[in-house]
Amino acid sequence: MFDKIERLLVTTDGSEEAEHAFAAMMPIVKADRPTVTVLHVLEDSTSSFLPPARVAKACAALRANGVNAHLRLCEGKPAEEIVRLSGESDLVVMSTHGRGGFKHLLLGSVTEQVIRNAEVPILVTRPAAAAGEWTRMVVALDGSPRGEQILEEVVPLARRLQASVELIRTALPPITMRGLGDVPGVEFVDDPMPYLESVKAWLATQGIDASIKRLEGRAGAEILRHAAERDATLLCMTTHGRTGLPLALLGSVADEVIRHAPCPVLIKKSVGEKQRVANRQELHPAKA
Repeated sequence: MFDKIERLLVTTDGSEEAEHAFAAMMPIVKADRPTVTVLHVLEDSTSSFLPPARVAKACAALRANGVNAHLRLCEGKPAEEIVRLSGESDLVVMSTHGRGGFKHLLLGSVTEQVIRNAEVPILVTRPAAAAGEWTRMVVALDGSPRGEQILEEVVPLARRLQASVELIRTALPPITMRGLGDVPGVEFVDDPMPYLESVKAWLATQGIDASIKRLEGRAGAEILRHAAERDATLLCMTTHGRTGLPLALLGSVADEVIRHAPCPVLIKKSVGEKQRVANRQELHPAKA
């Protein structure tokens, strides 16, 4: 949990689509005034070691607006370099082109690789997403402790930005097993409300007055529908960061949300408790 973002890493490949990351990050830049590193990774070692004109112009525009920004050029594979440098940052900001199809599933994308491997939160936006002040934060939970790890970022952000917070969880539609003859049917209902009420109560102890909403249906589609209806300005969620063929074939809720979200998405890779302890010891050795 960061009470203030002090070091922000924004990545760009020099394309017009990538520039949407700069607009998406401005609420936190204005609130926390972090040092901003504008990263461009050169994949071709034979090319000139110079940034594309769009990259240099974007960095210069940040400085002209009073942002403590500097340009950093690296050579290598983009995902690997972004993950490596993410360890020096509190937040990584990226724009995804949102490509789909079988080729994408097999090859993956830079954004997906960074989300699965970086140990810091990632702010992801896409060209069609609206960028503005983060006044309405929608937090998607799945009922698990690992899913709740995104709250570590939501609580201080909501405080600093004075944003409203809405907790949502998607339930499967009721399943009715019809009995035979006079045997009554049995209805199985997944009710997320008790869970949401408990999280809301905990947030109240942190000074956050959250609202809650039960959704019903397929998680990814319902999260997107609800975010659009509520004009959410920031979607927040965790991903378990699973990899391999099952994920490639079946997809994931986080992947679907990132590709189609109407606003920027703050996403965090969840970790198990042992890893959380190890991370704390690495970041704060004197407190271990």
